[in-house]
Amino acid sequence: VIEPKTGKIIAMATVPDFNPNEYGKVEDLSLFMNQNISLPYEPGSIMKPITMAIGLDTGKVGPNTEYVDTGSISEAGYTINNAENKVYGRSSMIKVLEESINTGMIFVERLVGNNDFREALKRFGFGAKTGVRLPAEHAGNLKNLDNVRGDLQFFTASFGQGITATPLQLAMAYAALANGGVLMQPQIVDQFIKADGTIVPVESREVRRVISQEASEQIGKMLRSVVVNGHGKRADVPGYLVGGKTGTAQVAKTGEKGYADGQTIGSFAGYAPINDPKFAILVKFDNPKDVIWAESSAAPTFGKIMEFLLSYARIQPTEPIPQSKP
Repeated sequence: VIEPKTGKIIAMATVPDFNPNEYGKVEDLSLFMNQNISLPYEPGSIMKPITMAIGLDTGKVGPNTEYVDTGSISEAGYTINNAENKVYGRSSMIKVLEESINTGMIFVERLVGNNDFREALKRFGFGAKTGVRLPAEHAGNLKNLDNVRGDLQFFTASFGQGITATPLQLAMAYAALANGGVLMQPQIVDQFIKADGTIVPVESREVRRVISQEASEQIGKMLRSVVVNGHGKRADVPGYLVGGKTGTAQVAKTGEKGYADGQTIGSFAGYAPINDPKFAILVKFDNPKDVIWAESSAAPTFGKIMEFLLSYARIQPTEPIPQSKP
């Protein structure tokens, strides 16, 4: 959970965890790793709003830009399909995010161009450590996009496969979408207290601007549409403008090429209120059981966390709250 305007980390947790007072009883040493900063993964479709924001920022697309989806794209001997092999026909960029259309993201990436797309991802902080003051941070991996001939790796990267990022990198990227387009330095403490009692506050630090204010406002409205009309409905909080995106990512095999059968990672990333963002949240489930799509796992969990936070922070509702029927 990130405060978008300052980069403050409000909360960070992983499960399963361990009791630090009894660390000697831990048998699985992997529990000592903070997965939020040390374990990158292929994020899947929560990367799509980043790609779309890049397209908006460069002026290559607008929310109502249309293209015709034929259901698949062939490149370098491979065929890239939409989820469940669906075909959507004529679609706007708003619909591309609402329906999470893979070919729509390829359409955007093509217009942006491979070099500009790669450099824009780097500006968002992908492929580099965030600089959070915690040990064993991983930088993620964009190497598939370096010194590459052809378009295939860029096409898959546009919808979050073939590249990796840590949950913290993704949360900070969404915070940048939320706050007007500025990537912030993640902050884990508010202040230092010296031995003599002197209090030294930790100032918020801007890393760099990654998209324009206008593109930030556009992507916010589009992510709101995803929650209202798309696969993010179960992430909504009555009375508030919540925006975000689901992601159901494939999991790469260990030690060989390809993806593991039957394994997925479900994520939901977003922020609220859209018109004055207070919290940006990333929720990630590794290989959830009896659930295929993130809209049934990460999205409702996001909604519960966001509802609690908005209530706890006493953020006043701005939208009508539906009345329950007697």
